[in-house]
Amino acid sequence: MLTAFVIAQVVFDVAIVVLGAVYLLTRARAVPASAAPPPPDWYPQMVTLAQDLMAATEPVMDRLESTAPAAPVVDPYAEARALLATGTPPDEVAARAGVHPGEARLLASVLAAGRRHAGRSA
Repeated sequence: MLTAFVIAQVVFDVAIVVLGAVYLLTRARAVPASAAPPPPDWYPQMVTLAQDLMAATEPVMDRLESTAPAAPVVDPYAEARALLATGTPPDEVAARAGVHPGEARLLASVLAAGRRHAGRSA
């Protein structure tokens, strides 16, 4: 068992040395950074624009991160759902809750589907 471990260790060591040699040989042949092509004409303007954008948004982000959490969002369809749950027709719900008739009909069909699903799972 110890012999197998020693042989495996020698194989792994040889593999590491070979991989290191291959890396060093391919790295030596790589093109030096000085041979890189010059940036396009628009590049300095884009860098300036990005820096200006970062400078402009940093105060906004700081203010957003430092403020207290926003108030919870009020559900605009809560009244419409409550009316539809009591059996009020969708057209009347639209008039009373201030939603469009199509929205009221959609909410009615969603609530009906939810009731059917709840009835099946019970």
